[in-house]
Amino acid sequence: MSCQEGQPEALATLDFAALFASSIHEVKNQLFLLLNAVEEVSQETWVSEHASARIALERLDRGGCQIGQRLTRLLGLYRIAQGHYQLDIAYHEAAELLQDVVLELRLLQGEHGTPELIVEGGGALYGFFDREIVQGILLNAVHNALRFCTGKVRLSAAAEGEDLCFRVEDDGPGFPPELLAAGGVQTKLDLRGGGTGLGLYFSVTTAALHHKQGRNGAVRLENGGALNGAVFILCLP
Repeated sequence: MSCQEGQPEALATLDFAALFASSIHEVKNQLFLLLNAVEEVSQETWVSEHASARIALERLDRGGCQIGQRLTRLLGLYRIAQGHYQLDIAYHEAAELLQDVVLELRLLQGEHGTPELIVEGGGALYGFFDREIVQGILLNAVHNALRFCTGKVRLSAAAEGEDLCFRVEDDGPGFPPELLAAGGVQTKLDLRGGGTGLGLYFSVTTAALHHKQGRNGAVRLENGGALNGAVFILCLP
């Protein structure tokens, strides 16, 4: 029996959203085991004696970590859509968060080929926000900046009115005009072409979960800034 031509009834009634979320969770667990295996092999004496093996293992580790981050974003969006995501709002210092972003970035990027990363501001600035979410948003923005920059990326924090704003700037060609013409924000996934825009969609969606006295967190995209390139701005109330 089938509901539509060529479509089994079992598939027609299957909750694919729940299935995909469960599958992503299983893939994350398998990825964790693989990354542990990579780390164990990396400690072997012979690895330090073979540069090609060391470089290959570093690439596996970085690639695995980045895949894990993407899977985490997918699970986060699913939980938000289902109303199951619980924000962990606490009082945090901006400067400390910036340093943690840089530290995690160095672990993911390795020691080779990383452009100059400039970190400014954030001292004596505090805000109420979900640290894991905000760190993930900034990491995604910095990764994008590193892809398109020509040599420099700037990460900073400052107070703008009543908001705490984080900026990620690069010296690359800037954001495409069509994206800025749309208001510099992405509020839906575009599954056409080679990319989904998942990182930006996740950033916009999770930033808006932060709210205070009628004001919500928001993401803005601009061109120009201190490095005359793309500027990603995250503002939290």
